[in-house]
Amino acid sequence: MAADQSQIAVTTPEPASFDYHGSLVVVETDDGQIVFIHPSMGTPDAPASLPSDPCRPGESPESGALRIVKEKTGLDVALDREFITFIQEGTPTGVMYAHGYVAKVIGGTLLEDGPEGPARAYPLSELPAIVPIRAANQRCLAAYLAQRVDRR
Repeated sequence: MAADQSQIAVTTPEPASFDYHGSLVVVETDDGQIVFIHPSMGTPDAPASLPSDPCRPGESPESGALRIVKEKTGLDVALDREFITFIQEGTPTGVMYAHGYVAKVIGGTLLEDGPEGPARAYPLSELPAIVPIRAANQRCLAAYLAQRVDRR
């Protein structure tokens, strides 16, 4: 995973106690759009989510990120950088040690009928709202967008 020394990363030291690792991925297309999935629990006002999920037992967060993006979007990606880590309490499966990545599309085709609904790419000016229950997704996307502004 390549990282530019000028990139800003918001990280938390690995905590002593958490139930699982989770990967959340901001997928950037070649034309600068961001890929979202559209889970069934979404509403017209908040229809979307980043590709994300718990990592499997023994799976690294990096490997989990690649798998999750492929399964949920149909895209093959290369991880560019990990830009945030944090603890997310109150998830349905316990306390998550969340890893936020930026990835670049290197192949594949967006799924129309993925396991969490269709995958779609949006320009930055038209990003959909994230499903409210997905607080870690909201936090990850906000950190990504703040870093984009800081990098200008």
